[in-house]
Amino acid sequence: MMAGGIVAVAGIALVGCSNGSGTRDVGAPASGAAAGVTVVVDGEVRPIENKVECVTAANMVFVNIGSDQDGIAATLSAGDTAAVKDLTLGTIDGVPLTYSRSSTGPKPAVTKTGSTYKIVGTATGPEPGGPETVSMAFDIEFTCPPKR
Repeated sequence: MMAGGIVAVAGIALVGCSNGSGTRDVGAPASGAAAGVTVVVDGEVRPIENKVECVTAANMVFVNIGSDQDGIAATLSAGDTAAVKDLTLGTIDGVPLTYSRSSTGPKPAVTKTGSTYKIVGTATGPEPGGPETVSMAFDIEFTCPPKR
């Protein structure tokens, strides 16, 4: 899916960025099987591949969850008080669901404990064949694997 590719490209593009102190602010990519990835959209658990990839660069965490076909990706601010910058949940019932900080409505809540994140909020997308916007609640929990 395109969204996963966009996040990967953004992560690669930021690898060369520095933090202004002369040292690079780049974490090594971490990927692998994740312990208990859970993605719930509109009250239904999504069957996804149990895989999480996390890259930390330029004070952001770029996350891909599941396979490219699952299309789940997020950009979060780094640190203990993480916030969602952008989120793509893939396509559910023909609706490509996303959240970005420019979206109207409440911001998703992020809870971080160590390398485990829980994100709860609402994503929106265009109604198939109509002019309306569809909103669906989501709840995602994942753990970034240890850096290699």
